[in-house]
Amino acid sequence: MHCSFLAPLNITQSLTDINVLLGQNGTLQITCDAFPVPKVTWFFNDTELKNSAKHKIEVKNNVFSLTVNKCDHPDVGVYRVQVDNGIDKTEQTAKLNVGVKPKVEAAKPANEQSSVIGQDTQISWKFSDIEKPEVTWLFNGQPLPTNERFQITETEDGTSTLSIKSAELTDKGVYTAKATNAVGEAEAKTTLNISGIKPVITTDLEAALQATKDESMTIKLTATGTPKPEVVWMRGNDELAPSDRMQVSGPTGEGEDTYIITILNVQPEDQGDYSAKITNVGGSLKSKKCKVTVMKSPEFVTKLTAQEVKQGETAVFETKIDGYPTPKVTWLLNGKPLTAKEGAQVEFNAATGDAKLSVAKVDLQQHSGIVTCRLENAHGSQEETARLDILAAPLITTQLSKTEETVSGKDVTLRVVVRGSPRPEAQWFYNNTPVAPENTAYDEEKSEYQLLIKEATVGAHEGTYRVVMKNDLGESESTP
Repeated sequence: MHCSFLAPLNITQSLTDINVLLGQNGTLQITCDAFPVPKVTWFFNDTELKNSAKHKIEVKNNVFSLTVNKCDHPDVGVYRVQVDNGIDKTEQTAKLNVGVKPKVEAAKPANEQSSVIGQDTQISWKFSDIEKPEVTWLFNGQPLPTNERFQITETEDGTSTLSIKSAELTDKGVYTAKATNAVGEAEAKTTLNISGIKPVITTDLEAALQATKDESMTIKLTATGTPKPEVVWMRGNDELAPSDRMQVSGPTGEGEDTYIITILNVQPEDQGDYSAKITNVGGSLKSKKCKVTVMKSPEFVTKLTAQEVKQGETAVFETKIDGYPTPKVTWLLNGKPLTAKEGAQVEFNAATGDAKLSVAKVDLQQHSGIVTCRLENAHGSQEETARLDILAAPLITTQLSKTEETVSGKDVTLRVVVRGSPRPEAQWFYNNTPVAPENTAYDEEKSEYQLLIKEATVGAHEGTYRVVMKNDLGESESTP
């Protein structure tokens, strides 16, 4: 028996209007799931379209598309798609618009203008388009708000004019006229210089700066003036001369006004009050002071490594740390500070950052666990952990009972408590015959090894039991 399942049309992506650049291809498409596969017919202004040099009709999976090649103005209009699979049908329409990008009507789309502070000035650009484009103005890449000092006017021939009333020092910068239509945009830039002014700091030094030890530190300010001012950097009353570690830079091109001092591999001696003296022929001024403090959050240069130490020997943990001010170093075992009482000896070389913990005569019960090195200073804290495993031969701390009495037919459990690392293996014996492991158990919390004698009877179970504990470091035996 053959079954066919019919599915109505399911349009998952509808036809949408498109804008196409003159001479480029434009594609209309619709996505439809259905069974049987639908028949799709395309129309332009109600005329059915076929595959041709102008029109390319394609089907890929469930995507049906019409591509209009080399779009021109006669291709503008309403396109309609008809979808029919015999049990369901639908149709959709969309508009195709053909346009050209706006064009700057000038030899170069950039220029420079100068103005004297306090005077009115204008910047104009003309754009051409089939339709009048929308023009917006930007100042240093940001939208330019219009107010009583900034006015924008436009004429029918596509000219947009920005009028600036009473030019101020802060008006210096790059003004961009951006013309936009449905298929593209064009930009024209004007660099406006305000001449004849003494230095002015537009962005002063920050009041305070925290620099990180061993990293780079940058202090900068922005200052304007014509001609461009020179800047001398100071720490306290001392002028700072450029060097391999101390790099100074200033504006290198038009429109730039940032002065920077960068100190590489910052050290504590770089702390202090930094300032700048800005000078040109029109005058000079000083910046505010920037108080620089050097810091570094604690960090581990080398990490702790886990240690395996035999019972009674000395465990040593070493690491290298950094931080400023020098971090406080605390060693802990299983979350509790280590002291001389536990046999701990701590060494720390602040100059090199080497930290060392020695624990003498380690004991399995007293010292096994997690060793933590904790670093703390005013700027943060950091921890590293590593395991300390004590290797010890089996030591029986609770022996087997000398005698074990029970009622015939009842279960009996023999118990022995043993310490050792690696964890010892237990071999039980009954009258010197090894006991199968099926009825043995281990209680990790108590370090207790157990042998269960089920339904003990005189004939089958009465006798002598013993257990031999063994690991790589030795063995021990418990007998009643």
